[in-house]
Amino acid sequence: MKFYIETFGCTANFGDSQQTAAALIRLGHEPAPLEQADAVIVNTCAVTARTERKILKRLRELEGDRLVIGGCLATALPGSLGGIGCKKQLRQLGSRSAAEIAALFCTASSRPHSTIPSGITFHNRDSTAIINIAEGCSGSCTYCIVRRARGRLASKSMEDVVEEARCLAGMGVAEIQIAAQDTASYGADTGSSLPQLLDKLAGLPGDFMVRVGMMNPDSLMPHMDEMIRVLQSPRIFRFLHIPLQSGSDDVLKRMGRRYTAQDFINIVKILRASLPDISINTDVICGFPGETDEDFGETMDAVRLVQPDKVNVTRFSPRPGTPAARLYDMPDKIKKQRSRELTRLWIDIAAARNSSYVGQVMDAVVTECGRGATMKARSANYVGIVISGAPDTGRLCRVNIVESNPFYLNGILQL
Repeated sequence: MKFYIETFGCTANFGDSQQTAAALIRLGHEPAPLEQADAVIVNTCAVTARTERKILKRLRELEGDRLVIGGCLATALPGSLGGIGCKKQLRQLGSRSAAEIAALFCTASSRPHSTIPSGITFHNRDSTAIINIAEGCSGSCTYCIVRRARGRLASKSMEDVVEEARCLAGMGVAEIQIAAQDTASYGADTGSSLPQLLDKLAGLPGDFMVRVGMMNPDSLMPHMDEMIRVLQSPRIFRFLHIPLQSGSDDVLKRMGRRYTAQDFINIVKILRASLPDISINTDVICGFPGETDEDFGETMDAVRLVQPDKVNVTRFSPRPGTPAARLYDMPDKIKKQRSRELTRLWIDIAAARNSSYVGQVMDAVVTECGRGATMKARSANYVGIVISGAPDTGRLCRVNIVESNPFYLNGILQL
């Protein structure tokens, strides 16, 4: 069978799709372009209404006997898929074993023939791979539907994660992204911890670096000292993705977030005191029910103070069955206005931060193919660099930074 997978949503979703593809390949099936595929698997996301509408539109374009629908939308909001013709609906993708996937595709007699371990695959043209280190979340955010789709925290064993990373390193992967709904909570259910896992990964042989995925402030705070220590390893990108969501403590409380705005600010201050060049990405929700002009002003003030490298701005979207969906939803025009204002702010901040790199020579690892003859690389603090005439993916190189914009740097390979 030839299969094609299309993925929406977070890094963990892409990790699930990679795991599904690996299992299918082990069973003797073959990835193919959309036009040639016998099965078209769509891994869905339910995080916002806007994303849901986009996915439903795509599913209607693809509906038919080839279509297989999986992921969070199929799990948390299966009723939204009514009327869309498809072969099967899968409640989840990545957690299924090769045998289960074989049964789902009516190919139980298929025999594995590949040496690719279950759960491991990566982009052919790139040199990055994802390992999902945990499933689910221990939080109770009032706006989030992902908990319904993913369940409570279930950490993968450290031995399994390390073995997957060992295999990936042996396959020549240059960047291993570890992902979860909250990476800092890894091991809270098993007696281990994220820093312990990162120590193990940093000790593996091979030429690769590890990018740590999103983590909540309250989960990070108990591990601050250890995280600062492991982030000093040359194997770990000096990068963290820590959501703020709001600069107002009143809004954070209504969101069910278990930290204050000052907690977030203090975390960034401590990280930058020990790791001055660390890159910090964050998330903010604009227009949460009850957010006043003063609340939004506190969010803007927090972003100005922290100076993050990137802010993922989302307009509040009520998700069916969540506590926040019962609250008054403010007009879209207010949410749009606030999101535009915050976006302008973080882009100005990012432009200034990136311009400081112009004229520097930076060490970087080439991780992806870019447009045309360009390649994409990442510095040690995970700043994106577009290089003309760069070597193949996986190569370490030195780059002269000649130009910048709010989103990436432009560099010339130093020979």
